[in-house]
Amino acid sequence: MNRQEEDATLRRWQRCSGKVLAEFLADSEKRGLPPLLWTLSLTGHLTGEADFICYTPDERRAAVLRWAEHVGSPVEVSHTDGREELVAGWQIVPRGEAAPVPGCFRATSSLNEENT
Repeated sequence: MNRQEEDATLRRWQRCSGKVLAEFLADSEKRGLPPLLWTLSLTGHLTGEADFICYTPDERRAAVLRWAEHVGSPVEVSHTDGREELVAGWQIVPRGEAAPVPGCFRATSSLNEENT
């Protein structure tokens, strides 16, 4: 595969992820889901993060749990180095596309952080 073909593939993956993000933003408004910090990688992986600036640890947990429930994804919880990590991975095929878009919802909190 040459550079032009590789670039075209990356653009297609990102365009598909953009479709999923547009659906998520519409769902968020319709269903009252909490806003997330969205990141789109070069390869089209979409991440929604419950931001530590806007949310308390309890609110971050709740945000990931609500979004995971929305897409039917299990949430993995791990505790490492004084932090709690919640990650819910998913793959969604956008309307009009054949291939799935990979992504996750995530939140990180310090175990010593207050919930106020």
